[in-house]
Amino acid sequence: MDVPSDTLKPFVPQWGTPDEWNEAYEKVENYLRACRINSRLHRAQLISRILKRVASRGAMTDGTPLSTAAIRETQRMLDSWCQRLMQPNVQSTDFSPVDGRVGLLLCDGPDRWPDAFLADGELPADLVREMRASMLVAGPNLQISNMVPRPIDFGWFPEIAGDTLEHLERRPLLKAFVLWFIFILVLAYVFYRTRR
Repeated sequence: MDVPSDTLKPFVPQWGTPDEWNEAYEKVENYLRACRINSRLHRAQLISRILKRVASRGAMTDGTPLSTAAIRETQRMLDSWCQRLMQPNVQSTDFSPVDGRVGLLLCDGPDRWPDAFLADGELPADLVREMRASMLVAGPNLQISNMVPRPIDFGWFPEIAGDTLEHLERRPLLKAFVLWFIFILVLAYVFYRTRR
């Protein structure tokens, strides 16, 4: 794998505290891990690129935390990468960057082409073909539906049980007798099972 020389140059931000940059590094690293980028070297190169782009934009004047700005930059890069990868295949306006991310995961892109993720140069033809094919395997369009609540039909058992319980409520002595009978049956069963 060729390592671009600009990613090996030391990255010294001109603004922000070291703690803020470390937190941004960790957040972007966790985000890339969630995208299944398992190569540590590739992940470090991507993080360096992302943080350099954030640093080149200058300090945040609207109070946005540095880690949030880094994640937003990562998402922008991923969105434009997916758009570049899928654009010739998708003519409709229904395509969204989320579709590209789903297509990437459906074709198992991060594992099969680990170094192509967020790459600037020419992308592997297999990756492009697989991602575009995965977008064609779409299910039916989602439609808004309505579910009306209905009572659950349990059949005949609840009716019999309800009638029995109602009958037992009216006769407390019978209820006590039935409960003691069930209790003695359970004890007899336990005694029988433990003595075998």
